[in-house]
Amino acid sequence: MASSSSFFGVTECNLLCVGGLVAGLALAAVAFKRYQKYKDDQRRQTYPKDTVVLHQIGRGKYIPSISPFPLKLETYLRMAKIPYINEHAHTMSSKGKTPWMTYNGEDVDDSQMCIDFLNKKLGVDMNKHLSLEQKSIGHAFRILVEDHLYWTMAYVAYAGDLTATRSVMPYDPLTNMFLVRAWTKVIRKQLWCQGMGRHTVEQVNHLIKSDLMALSVFLGRKRFFFGSEPCEFDCCVFGMLALALWCMPGSLHETLVNKEFPNLKDYVYRVRETFWPDWNECILEPEQGGTRGKKEK
Repeated sequence: MASSSSFFGVTECNLLCVGGLVAGLALAAVAFKRYQKYKDDQRRQTYPKDTVVLHQIGRGKYIPSISPFPLKLETYLRMAKIPYINEHAHTMSSKGKTPWMTYNGEDVDDSQMCIDFLNKKLGVDMNKHLSLEQKSIGHAFRILVEDHLYWTMAYVAYAGDLTATRSVMPYDPLTNMFLVRAWTKVIRKQLWCQGMGRHTVEQVNHLIKSDLMALSVFLGRKRFFFGSEPCEFDCCVFGMLALALWCMPGSLHETLVNKEFPNLKDYVYRVRETFWPDWNECILEPEQGGTRGKKEK
């Protein structure tokens, strides 16, 4: 019969040791969290007033961000001429997303919510020259780009062979291997839940061409998405197409933008030349970034 000091072979001493270890780990976690908050509070005191602090992951090899959403938001800040500084880190927002921003001590997450916040706070309206009908069309195209075309890009980048994806990541080989593996696990689960991951490659290819054709046909020969003047929707379209052009080597997205829908490629270059004159200073490999997806003269 087991003694009163043990239970299924676990002694009181064992239980005390385990309990002490758990308590120690919990205290360490609390201390680390408080230290992080202290460092964050110290850093926030250095943020300049009336200036957007754009929190995003670091610069890419051939593009200022390997995610289309930070590129969209930073393009908007440039287009609207809103003062901003970048804080490059892998710190995610309260929703676990990137990018996010801090403005006069207030945190805002999600690229579109950041834009809506600044529009209201600063009285910015990059769409004031558009009719109500054009604004409605722009909204519909933004949903097509961010909630459909984006998932076809995630499918191509992460659902199959990862060689091309690894080749554009701006990390050392070891970090690259672990990060891509971790992201792949998360993104494949998201793809399945969203629905895109349930399709065959052939079905996704059809969706890719349909989305890009819709953008190409609507853009036509216009300088920007709705004519000679840029608008807020250009930030979204530019961010996604720039990723296809410079971060998806060998993909159907890159091939179609380069070959079948060249007006989209010309459009990307126009937006880049207009709002990113310092493009080469904002990428890690400017020589390669200047030749990948090079515009033919």
